Amino acid sequence: MKRAILVGALCALPALPVAAQAPTAPATPPQHTPEPELVFEREVYQYGAAGRRDPFRPLTSDNSAGPMFAELQLTGILYSTDPSQSRVSFRDSNKKQYRLRRGDTVGNATVVDIGRTRVVFSIREFGMTRTESLELKLTPEGASR
Repeated sequence: MKRAILVGALCALPALPVAAQAPTAPATPPQHTPEPELVFEREVYQYGAAGRRDPFRPLTSDNSAGPMFAELQLTGILYSTDPSQSRVSFRDSNKKQYRLRRGDTVGNATVVDIGRTRVVFSIREFGMTRTESLELKLTPEGASR
């Protein structure tokens, strides 16, 4: 019942003339704030190598030329007293054969010396060089395994 009285009271109020209503502010166009200027700065590094490894190059190299040294298995040596005539044969983990002589490179290994039963390699990994050798294992009959 109170609602009906309140609605009736509101309807009984006289309408205000248009001039008596609160004045509205004139419409102003929205102000655009200027776009911030974007500045891209790039840090540039220089490295004086002076016999040192470049720290920005990856530690591992592209070994698309062949397998890693750890994957090689020595299968035979053709030894000659003339080092340029000696040859060695290897097999990698995929059973691919390699025949090399002194100075040849396969993967990350370079043949340094070929002996009667041993091959010496220079291996380059992680920017460092080390020397390793592989021995040809002989069976009692004298043939290699």
